[in-house]
Amino acid sequence: MLQNLLFSLTFFLLISPERAISQSFQSPYKLSLNVEVPLSANAIGFLGASALIGRTKSLPSKESVLKLDPDDVNKFDRGATRQYHQVAAYVSDAMLYSSVAIPLINLANKDARKDFGKVAAMGAEALMLNFAIANFVKELACRKRPLLYNSKVPLERKMKKDNFKSFFSGHTSTTATMSFFFAKTYSDYNPHSKLKPLVWTSCALFPAITGFLRFKAGKHFWTDIITGYAVGVMCGLAVPYLHSTALTMNQN
Repeated sequence: MLQNLLFSLTFFLLISPERAISQSFQSPYKLSLNVEVPLSANAIGFLGASALIGRTKSLPSKESVLKLDPDDVNKFDRGATRQYHQVAAYVSDAMLYSSVAIPLINLANKDARKDFGKVAAMGAEALMLNFAIANFVKELACRKRPLLYNSKVPLERKMKKDNFKSFFSGHTSTTATMSFFFAKTYSDYNPHSKLKPLVWTSCALFPAITGFLRFKAGKHFWTDIITGYAVGVMCGLAVPYLHSTALTMNQN
């Protein structure tokens, strides 16, 4: 169902008639060192800090993992400790990887194609910023994944460092970042498009379904997913906003 929705969205965007482009086309975005330098510096800082924190950690003993009790998890999140569907994990991985390509749908618009370098640079910045924040928080929080509390999960699958990086959901935040980045840039390049409600709805559903699959896979609690969704939306919308020519003109 989701694949059909995304295919239909891409198809409609590609065949929708484009308005005539005036010779005085003005890009809705502008690259500037005043934006690029702080964004890159913050991302690098978060990545460096997460790497340093990660080096100081070691896996807990098998005995301590076996003693984990689902009743110690708050009621809102506890249901995740009973989930462990590997197919859901594989599908969520596929959605994560495919989300990186979502902004390429912008190439259906001639104006966006003229700005391909800008869109690519902003997309990379949004992706990097989200990745850096997610990794930093994961290392700092060191939250155990729900599957560690599930007695049906083999112990050898539990004894991995990644299973102690539950908060927050990187899959959800990444798919939300790229989805909302596309929705924002599409709207700016196609301000009069009748497809905008479909675009925004599809882009809101994609990370939500990804998050649900992470829950079913026993990889994340609901609080991990909700937080990841919020962070992804922030990164996906903030980067194009900070590059908007309208913002630059107002500052001048």
